[in-house]
Amino acid sequence: MSFESKAPHEGNLDTFGLATRRVIRFSIAFLVIALLSAGLVLAGVSAIQTGAADPNSPGTQATLVLGILILGLVTWVCIIGLLISTIVWIVSAHKVSPTGPGAAGYGGLFVTLLLISLSYIVPVTQLVASGLRLGGWAALITGVVLARARIRRETGLRDLGGRPSTILQRDDWDASKWDPEVHRDIERRGRPGE
Repeated sequence: MSFESKAPHEGNLDTFGLATRRVIRFSIAFLVIALLSAGLVLAGVSAIQTGAADPNSPGTQATLVLGILILGLVTWVCIIGLLISTIVWIVSAHKVSPTGPGAAGYGGLFVTLLLISLSYIVPVTQLVASGLRLGGWAALITGVVLARARIRRETGLRDLGGRPSTILQRDDWDASKWDPEVHRDIERRGRPGE
């Protein structure tokens, strides 16, 4: 998407709006993956405890290893996408507002980083780790939404942009705006069938 034809303030608002949506989308994807991995681990543990699955069976081991590897890969993709989107979001917030994301935005980022890091570093049960990740996700979404609401109030705009617009507009079909000389020539010759 190109913002070259827009005023600097409008381009920055577009970038901020787009980055805000991407942070929210990557964080939702991270939440879904975290919940899926928790569900996979809990289902595997309960299947082994009830005797429905044999822990020594190659099929059980392969299923768990493959599932955890795939979820781990997708988790890293979400984390890297979230990191890049968050950096763009912070930079674009500073271009739109002197305080950037503000206390709510930075507070949400700090709490998110703290809780998600603790869920991977501290040895806790899968349920507690998932709770920490869920809390981090909620803090991030809250910070991003509050920062977006504050910037909307500051700019007075309900929509911050960042959505692709259609290529052709209604005014594009008005020949008088392209070239008045061509328009006079069209009017002089008349329309076909007249």
